[in-house]
Amino acid sequence: MAVRISDVRVDFGLPESALFDRIKTIIGVPADGVERFSIVRRGIDARGKGAPRRVYTVECALRSSEDEEAVCARVPNARRYEPPPNPFPRFPARKPSLPPVVVGMGPAGMFAALTLARFGMPPVLLERGRPVEERERDVARFWKEGTLDPESNVQFGEGGAGTFSDGKLTTRIGDSLVEHVISTFADKAGISSLGLDAKPHVGTDRLAGFCRCMREELRSLGAVIRFGARVEELKVEGGAVRGVRLAGGEEIDAPVVVLAIGHSARDTIRGLHGQGILMTPKAFAVGLRVEHPQGLIDRIQYGGYAGKGLPGADYSLKAKTPGGRGIYSFCMCPGGEVVNAASGDGQAVVNGMSGRSRDSGFANSGIVAAVTPADFFGSEAPQGCPLAGIAFQEEIERRAFERGERGGLPSANLLSFVYGRKVSPFPARVRASKTTHDTLCGILPSHLEEELRFGFLRFGETMRGFLTKEATLYAVESRSSSPVRIERVNYESVSCKGLYPVGEGAGHAGGIVSSAVDGIRAALRVLELYSE
Repeated sequence: MAVRISDVRVDFGLPESALFDRIKTIIGVPADGVERFSIVRRGIDARGKGAPRRVYTVECALRSSEDEEAVCARVPNARRYEPPPNPFPRFPARKPSLPPVVVGMGPAGMFAALTLARFGMPPVLLERGRPVEERERDVARFWKEGTLDPESNVQFGEGGAGTFSDGKLTTRIGDSLVEHVISTFADKAGISSLGLDAKPHVGTDRLAGFCRCMREELRSLGAVIRFGARVEELKVEGGAVRGVRLAGGEEIDAPVVVLAIGHSARDTIRGLHGQGILMTPKAFAVGLRVEHPQGLIDRIQYGGYAGKGLPGADYSLKAKTPGGRGIYSFCMCPGGEVVNAASGDGQAVVNGMSGRSRDSGFANSGIVAAVTPADFFGSEAPQGCPLAGIAFQEEIERRAFERGERGGLPSANLLSFVYGRKVSPFPARVRASKTTHDTLCGILPSHLEEELRFGFLRFGETMRGFLTKEATLYAVESRSSSPVRIERVNYESVSCKGLYPVGEGAGHAGGIVSSAVDGIRAALRVLELYSE
């Protein structure tokens, strides 16, 4: 048993080596009464007008249970802490006659496969895209020349869409597996301090190494990994999955299929819908991506302390329109770059990424409006159809593609979009073959466009200086999450026994960590069934 104390605030200049002395003063226990002391989390609070402060969560194991009780009673934010029970099996599961199949090598698929392999059930892992080394070359060519490979791009390939993000590992879920996922990233990306950070972030440049290490361990445990293997349909008999059929006709038999296809596998979703796999439309968000000079964001957030050893500042903004629609910042990337994230012909899609050092000199964030199935009316799919959200996304992506002169990203000065002024674009940091100067008007439905303007005005009030001629907007931010949810009970599809839809593509997670946890939980359920 130990005591955890959260929200311990110290001067920014205090060396971490002096933290223990500060904690001894807080808890009122002599040094010889402390058996163990460790830092659990650390971050920086630069809110308000005062000096920035370091904020810690620490853990102390005390020699006396009486001291523990006294500290918990006396010290605010102190509580007794006991590690959660180990969720992993004590013994390997019995192997089925055929290995399970895992479809997709994003976070959900990789962590599901790793869990199965570590506990006696190495799977066949199918990825439609290419290994990360080849994928990096394909993406670099697309950003330079505009030549898109529909099977190897920012969305498809080893590591999933998260490989070309900034590898943010923040999450709102309270699952005990979060720490396991972050420690796995720390180990395989070679960042020992990752688990201590309040806002852990890997960096695009370190995610490729993570993917390679995961691949090596999976193969060493007996998993079979196949790239360029796009699943075209499921093999289903008597309401139960019997395997998969690949593009080209090859069939792979399996009693279990873990489906981790990611939020952009629209062809696969359409195929599953055609096979009768129950899915429902779900809310997501669309909008634009805004880019500012990082120094400007630092000055807004840090004031006079900007440039004095603090990391690049981030922000989290939200507003509600008079009609009740939520407008908020999404996937904010300090020191990052805006990227063309298209995965198919006729698409203009933006996202943000950043390296481990976050040193691009620019900050970017999606500014998005929440949309619900009620907003999908007028898209090509009939209202109420699970595919209506996909049709809605495709429609605005096609408009952005045309405005980007069929291959570039359309862009506008922020003031030009909000106020209708004629303001030239500001120098920017963009990974795209080209950008075109545009108004961005008419790409999104008119009511969403106006509501985004309302949100920008509110954000300008919250962050003085946010509305500036130095900011640039790009269209269109459309892949915030999956527009469908594949219905399941206890991780298993309600319409097909043995099928386990997981992660963002199945509509049950939103981000790298939550997707990885979802994949692990599904794998644990499979292992449990084969241990009975």
